[in-house]
Amino acid sequence: MDSLNEQARIEVAIIGGGVIGLACAFYLAKNGHEVVIFDPAPGRGASYGNAGGITPGWVAPTATMSTLRALPRMLADPLSPLVIRPAYLPRLAPWLWQFALSARAHRVEAISKALASIAMSSVQAWEALAEDAGVSHLIRQQGLLYVYAKSRTRTGAQPAHDLRRKRGVLLQDVDQAWLQKFVPTLAPEYRYGVFAPDAAHVVDPGALCDGLLNATESLGGRLQRLAVTDVALEPTGVRLHTAKGSWLAERIVLACGAHSKELAAQLGARVPLDVERGYHAMLPTPGLELPTQLLDGEGKYALTSMRDGLRLAGTVELGGLKLAPNYARAQQLLTHAKRLLPDLDLRNPAYWMGFRPSLPDGLPVIGFAPDSKRAVLAFGHAHIGVTLAPVTATIVADLLAGRQSSFDIAPFSPSRYA
Repeated sequence: MDSLNEQARIEVAIIGGGVIGLACAFYLAKNGHEVVIFDPAPGRGASYGNAGGITPGWVAPTATMSTLRALPRMLADPLSPLVIRPAYLPRLAPWLWQFALSARAHRVEAISKALASIAMSSVQAWEALAEDAGVSHLIRQQGLLYVYAKSRTRTGAQPAHDLRRKRGVLLQDVDQAWLQKFVPTLAPEYRYGVFAPDAAHVVDPGALCDGLLNATESLGGRLQRLAVTDVALEPTGVRLHTAKGSWLAERIVLACGAHSKELAAQLGARVPLDVERGYHAMLPTPGLELPTQLLDGEGKYALTSMRDGLRLAGTVELGGLKLAPNYARAQQLLTHAKRLLPDLDLRNPAYWMGFRPSLPDGLPVIGFAPDSKRAVLAFGHAHIGVTLAPVTATIVADLLAGRQSSFDIAPFSPSRYA
């Protein structure tokens, strides 16, 4: 670690060591920049506990009129796929208003196009990053299979699948016979499926983050296991304050996920960032291995075979950073999974809860801070942080190098809510 010197100066500081920050750090170090990552526990936040999906088909926004119509029914059930903690509702009201505005038809179309512009190349971007960073062994391209037991649920999902196809996502409608042949352990009541063969997944998200960190350090990057509490613009850089001293960085990348809101405001970006609390259950000895990542259309959660077992991950709980976890939301995933996979061994589950950084329109923030070209913001990736990490990193590297990005980043502007 650096000495805790008030005059310590670095070229590029990465605030946040999740998959976004680590991917940015690696690409910047690879481009010859001096990089220091600030994070007390790199790779152990939402990047650790997610479903591991690399999903180019994530181009159907969450905010739609059908979601709004379903909200009252879902919110009445404390174990539904989407729930709002009552104590947090007053604080969440402005976010929900922006969410409703994003559900208008013209906004759904625009948001879908923006998501497609950066998500559709995600698998190829990961192939390049993984090879460079030495983590290719952690990625499997085995597709994503949506499965449904009820015709009503399958019909309800059709508009989202139509939008995916409109954006160019390859999808195959499959019947019960196909499902039983491809996933023999699937319960017969699941009669409908949609297969996305181009999707991929990570078999150990924590190890992926560790690998990116190690690769960055091999290029000269450094890690400070400290949280940045405040940032301040100065004439020659950005001052970072921590519990153990301050550093002056020539430039910074703000990528600390759900903890980015206050620091972004100090850089002139006032964005309605809030937190989706996500849960997972990990089964160490599931007794089966899936040939693909599954998404249960009934329970709205993902099932992913990983190196350490089967991970059941999903659900959305809007409740901020401070309320205690409700692990009943993770435990219910076992009931759902047993219905889906009757032979599943449910013994010795481990439960986890983490914070997804979420913006009402479902788009991340990527771009220069309003008050300074010395700060690039890269947060708010919600459910697709793993998917978008390498694409976001290339955009950030281009911005800091003064290069014209091959992506149109206007839809992700930090000023779009101003």
